[in-house]
Amino acid sequence: MIGIIGLLLLLPIVAGGQGLFDAAVSGASDDEDAAYELNGSVRGVSYVGAIPEQTGGELKSVYGELTLKLRARPGSSGNAFAEIRHRRGMEFGESISEMTIREAYVNAYAGIFDIRFGHQIVVWGRADGFNPTDIITPRNMTIRSPDEDDRRTGNTLLRIHANIDPFRLEAVTLPVFAASVLPSGLVSLPEGIEMGTSDYPGENLNDMGFAMRLSGEWPSIDGSVSYFNGYYPMPGLGMRPIDGSASISVYQIAYRVHQIGADFSTTPGSFGIRGELAYRTPHKDHDTETSVPYPDIQIIFGGDREWGNLSLVLQYVGRIVFDYKDLIEPTDPREYSTYFIEENNRMIASQQHEVSHGISFRPSLTLFHENGNAEILGLYNVTSEELYLKPKLNYDIDDNLTVTIGAEWYTGPESTLFGTIEDHVSGLFAELRAYF
Repeated sequence: MIGIIGLLLLLPIVAGGQGLFDAAVSGASDDEDAAYELNGSVRGVSYVGAIPEQTGGELKSVYGELTLKLRARPGSSGNAFAEIRHRRGMEFGESISEMTIREAYVNAYAGIFDIRFGHQIVVWGRADGFNPTDIITPRNMTIRSPDEDDRRTGNTLLRIHANIDPFRLEAVTLPVFAASVLPSGLVSLPEGIEMGTSDYPGENLNDMGFAMRLSGEWPSIDGSVSYFNGYYPMPGLGMRPIDGSASISVYQIAYRVHQIGADFSTTPGSFGIRGELAYRTPHKDHDTETSVPYPDIQIIFGGDREWGNLSLVLQYVGRIVFDYKDLIEPTDPREYSTYFIEENNRMIASQQHEVSHGISFRPSLTLFHENGNAEILGLYNVTSEELYLKPKLNYDIDDNLTVTIGAEWYTGPESTLFGTIEDHVSGLFAELRAYF
C-alpha cells in the first residue's frame, strides 16, 4: 500500500507536470486543464447490532478507510481515472486489512465515439434505489457503509458510446465474470451440508457477456431500452455429493441469462414520474437445473415530489414469475438437501412467490440551514412481509468534514432472505469523514 501511494505522488514529478499534491491543495479539482488531480477522503466507521440468537449487543464492525482518487488528463483525446481504497479494522469478528482498486480505466474520445476500457462500475436504471436493469457490474452486500453506493464493485470491461443527439448508444463487452456477494457465509448450514468451491466461468471466449443500451434525452422525458446476454452477477447454488461421505457440497454457480429492459423519467409540472422494467430468462432449463431461476419480469413505477425542504420518492415494486411451481417440503429426510437448495435459490432470486408486490420509499428533509439532511430509505414486500429500513442523518461540520449516524434494519419471516440475515447484518452505525 505504501509503495502504491508513493508511486501516485511521484507520477507528476517523473512526468514533469503539475504535482498531484499541489493540485489537491490548490483546489485543482475544479480545474479541467490540470494534467493531474489527486483527492479523496479518510473516514472512521462503526456498526453495533444484536448478537444472533442471543440477548444483548455486539460490535459488528469498526474500521478506518483511506480513499485516493487519481484523475490524469494527458491530452484532449482522452483521460484516465483510478480509485484505491485501503480499509483496516474489524469485520464480522475478524481483523481486516485490505486494499482494493475500486476502479481503474482509461477514456478515449474519437469523434462521436467515447471509449472506456478497464476496471469500472456501470450504473443503469432511472428508478430510485432498486434497479432491475442494473446488472452489468456486481455488488458486495457484506460491505457495511452509510453510503449505499459503496456496495457497488467493478468489473474489467469495454464500453463504447456513440453520441448521436438526442440519442446515445452504449455497447458493453464483459470479458470475465465477477460475482455479487451475499452475506450467506454468516448463516450456519444444516447438518450434512458443507460449503464447497464456487463454479464460475473462466477465460473461454464463449463465456464472454455483452450488453447494449439505447438512451434518449428530450426536454420533457428521458428513457432507454437495453439488452443483456451474459452471466447474471448474483450466482445460484448448486449441489454435489462428497466422495466417501454421506454429506453433500453446496457451491455457488453462475448461470447465463437474456434480459430485456426499459426505463424512463419525466417531470410533468411540480412532480416527477419514473418507471423501470426488466424481463429475464435463463439460457438453461430451470426445471432441470436447481441453480437456475424461473423467467420473470420486474416492474418499478413511481414518482417524486418536493415541498420546500421536504422531498419524497414513492415507488411500486412488483415481480411476476413465469412457469412457477410450488415448492413442497418433503416427508422423506433423504430429500431434504435438495429441498434446502431449491428453497435458498428461490430466496436469493426473490422467487418465493409467483406474484409479489411491494413499495419503496425515500422521504428526505434538508436541515440546519442546508448543512444537514435526514432521510429514510425503505422497502416493504407486501407479499413476503420483508422490510428493509435505513434511516440516516448527515451533518456538514464544515466544507470538508461530515458526520453521519443512522441504522440499517432487515426483518422478515424466518424462511425469507431478510429474516435469515436479520440479526447478522442489522445495526446502528456512525461515520466521521474528512475530504481532501
